Amino acid sequence: MKKQIIVIGIILVFLAVGLSGCTQENTSSDEKSINSAPPDEESLESILEKTDSIDSIYYEIDATINMTTYGTQTAKIQIWQKPPYVKELISGLNSGASTTIVVIHRPDGNYTYDAAQGKYVLTPEVTSFSSWLQYFDSETLKGLLNNQSIANLETITIDGKKATLFDYSLSIEGMNITVQMWIWNAYGVPLKAYVDMDMKEMAMTIDFVFDNYSFSDIPDSTFSVS
Repeated sequence: MKKQIIVIGIILVFLAVGLSGCTQENTSSDEKSINSAPPDEESLESILEKTDSIDSIYYEIDATINMTTYGTQTAKIQIWQKPPYVKELISGLNSGASTTIVVIHRPDGNYTYDAAQGKYVLTPEVTSFSSWLQYFDSETLKGLLNNQSIANLETITIDGKKATLFDYSLSIEGMNITVQMWIWNAYGVPLKAYVDMDMKEMAMTIDFVFDNYSFSDIPDSTFSVS
C-alpha cells in the first residue's frame, strides 16, 4: 500500500515541476464515452476561483495505477478538509492483502492510527497522499494557466455535471508526461484526472476519479486524535 501512495506522489511531484515551465506539446482528447460541447463564456480561471468560498469539503478519490513493471494497482482515498485540518483514509489491495491507512494532519503534527495500540500516534515522517493534493487545488492550477499553454479546452458533461476539460504535456529530463484534467464548473474542483508518463525504465498511467463531494460543515471532532 505504501508503494501505491509513493507512486502517486511521485507523479504529482513531476506535475508540480511542470508548473515552473517545461517543454510542452499539445495533446488531443479522446473521451468518446462522455458528451462534449464547445466551451461556454465562463473562463477556467473564474471557475477555479469558486473554491475560494469553500470552507469545508469531503470527497473521495479512486486511483488506478498501471505500470509496465508492476502491473495494475488500485487505491481508494477519502479526504476531509477543513483548514487547518485534513483527514485521509486510504484503502486498497497490495499483493492480494487489504490495507487501510488513516492519517490526520493538525497544526501540532501528523497522526497515524495504530490499530495495534487502538489510538492515533504522532508520526512526523508519515507517507501521506494529501501532501500532494495541493497539485490539484485551484491555486496551483491557476499558476499552471499563467505558466503553460493549455490545449483543447472544452466543456464536458460527466454524470450530469458540467465540467471544463483541458490537457497539457511536459517533457522533463527525458520523461514525457501528458495530463488531462476535468474541472467541475459549479465548484471549481476536479472530477477526473488522467496522467500518462513515458519513462526509459517503464511506462505508467494513472486514472483519478473524484466523487461524492460534500460541502457541508465538518465537525471538529472528525480531526480529533484523543
